[in-house]
Amino acid sequence: MRRPSEPLLRAFALLAVAAAPAVATAHDVPKDRRYSTVVVSDRSPRTASQRTVGPAEIAASPRRRSADDLLRLVPGVLLIQHGAEGKGQQMFMRGFDAAHGADIEVKVAGVAVNELSNIHGQGYVDLGFVVPEVVRRVTANKGPFLLDQGNFANAGTIRFELGVEPEARGSRVSYEFGSTLRHRGVFVHAPKNMAKETFFAVEAMTDRGFARARGAQRATFLGQIRLLDSKPYGALDLTAGVYAAKFDAPGAVRADDVAAGKLERFDAYRGDGGGRSYRLFTALRHQLDLGVGKLEQRLHGQLRDLDLVEDFTGYLLDPVAGDRRGQRHRFASLGYQLDYRRPLHPTLDVVAGGAWQGDVIRQHDVRVDAQHQIVTRNWDLGVGQHQAHARAGLRWHPVSRLTIEAGARLDLLAYNVRDRIDPDRHARKVLALPSPRINAAVRLAPFASLFLAYGRGLRAPEARAVLGGPVPEDTSLDRYRGGPARIVASDSVEVGARFQHRELVSAGVALFGTWIDRELVFDHVSAVNIELNRTRRLGVDVDLAVWPRRWLQLRQDLSLVQARFVESGAPVPLAPPFMSATGLTLVHPSGLRAGARFLVVGSRALPHGARTSAYALLDLSLGYRVGPLQLDLQIDNVTNAVWKEGEYHYASWWDRADPRSTIPTLHYLAGPPLTARIGATLWL
Repeated sequence: MRRPSEPLLRAFALLAVAAAPAVATAHDVPKDRRYSTVVVSDRSPRTASQRTVGPAEIAASPRRRSADDLLRLVPGVLLIQHGAEGKGQQMFMRGFDAAHGADIEVKVAGVAVNELSNIHGQGYVDLGFVVPEVVRRVTANKGPFLLDQGNFANAGTIRFELGVEPEARGSRVSYEFGSTLRHRGVFVHAPKNMAKETFFAVEAMTDRGFARARGAQRATFLGQIRLLDSKPYGALDLTAGVYAAKFDAPGAVRADDVAAGKLERFDAYRGDGGGRSYRLFTALRHQLDLGVGKLEQRLHGQLRDLDLVEDFTGYLLDPVAGDRRGQRHRFASLGYQLDYRRPLHPTLDVVAGGAWQGDVIRQHDVRVDAQHQIVTRNWDLGVGQHQAHARAGLRWHPVSRLTIEAGARLDLLAYNVRDRIDPDRHARKVLALPSPRINAAVRLAPFASLFLAYGRGLRAPEARAVLGGPVPEDTSLDRYRGGPARIVASDSVEVGARFQHRELVSAGVALFGTWIDRELVFDHVSAVNIELNRTRRLGVDVDLAVWPRRWLQLRQDLSLVQARFVESGAPVPLAPPFMSATGLTLVHPSGLRAGARFLVVGSRALPHGARTSAYALLDLSLGYRVGPLQLDLQIDNVTNAVWKEGEYHYASWWDRADPRSTIPTLHYLAGPPLTARIGATLWL
């Protein structure tokens, strides 16, 4: 293979030599899978709740329309899609309503894709640019316990590892047709004579949706290539993606309007909501074995454009033009990461690292009329922001049965915000937060280990909060701008145990507690995030996996959590207190594969004393490969259950023949009925 240009190699080599003595983080080299069928990850977990979803489970899982759906495979994660595919989903984990990503850090190819200061939602995560067929593993680390977990990891971090396994390499073309008039085509090329990191994938999708105002279209290119793999220069991987999507947003309907027969449960008040999303993503990763240490560095950049129109409240705020909001968010970012690990002694390693990312943002929020002409300009901001951190720690093995990791990181954030509506409003802010992290693992027996972990997480403020300043108590929510500009810290502890008996059974239990200084809740009337008082979450995660055969996995995951405000004892709105997922994964050597998932979600608290409904869903998948042809069938909501995917409690006024009222009422988004998709894949 041809070597990259000498200047590029010299640049990385110089960075490696300069950084080696001073910086670091542990880099765990993935080991081979145990089987070519159902996968049991043999990467040692570092916390009791760590979970890795392997290639076989991904390939056989039901409800895998997009990379967002792969998040559903993580135990204790709940997603709510209150738009169509292409709009970031509402995420829940460990009692956090993470909205679009405010408390769950998501990384793709090692790069965090949470968008700081996104106009639609702090920490906004959009995984539409990831083609699910080229995701090798999804790893979840719950809680902010590891040094490399950064901004937004209060509930945890979920990592998407890209690549194509050896037995799946080659060229293939797939087509999928669904009962919602869904058409999806995918082409994947992964040369057999190249490393598993190398692939090229193209995806095109159009879907009318199961009801009005739920259509979506997207086109994606995602590729990764190993440019260099040599002992003196290390390994050099380039990842690049281009993504464009268009999607509808039906909005929630009032439960009393449906009960009165004013509209159907699958209906929408308006059909002009939705938006467009574009992304250009690139990352260059360099790994180098220095003999006495290992170094990994990554250079990454993105261009992003999000355009969205939605309406929660009808005519409550503007009885003439209506309450439609138009949002536009554009940003360009550039970042660099550095990780290093070096043994100081046979029982002691030093780990360290750092990162920087700079963003240039232009965003505006306006109220528009039925023709989407501007009625009121809410804000128009120009933002320059920087995120940086440094971390250092030790990994100690005093005896073979004990591993202790301890260290700290310092996060720095800098903002430069200018109001383009009022040019005299211009503010700068620099914030910092130190975060200690420690975790320990004790191997009690060959198949059993105990774990203990503590860590401090953080959520950075939105850029618009820098202009807001102190907010008087009598300020209306309509004028609220996200709270004071400060880093919100959380403290988490976890204690648990894991049992792994060869390839027969794996079980784990983790007790956890999280205390966060300021709770973040989205207000539908003002369409901004509201900071509330200190909260705490106490809970338990339980997982059990059994392999009756090498090609068959049975799994049960259970998550119980109590999320409360510390002072009042009131429940935290929207946080799910109970989730249970029962799953089956079958990947037989004959070519047969199947998956089943039965999800039960308990009732959740809503603002102002209301509660959601509980529900249960069953999803199935079935596939068979013979020679170069593979056929697949996926059925979502097999029992055609009547359920509410998202439920909310706020004031709205849609029928102007009724008296206007600011009393909150129940709104919901109907969950999809039974839907089916059939697909065919031809291996070329």
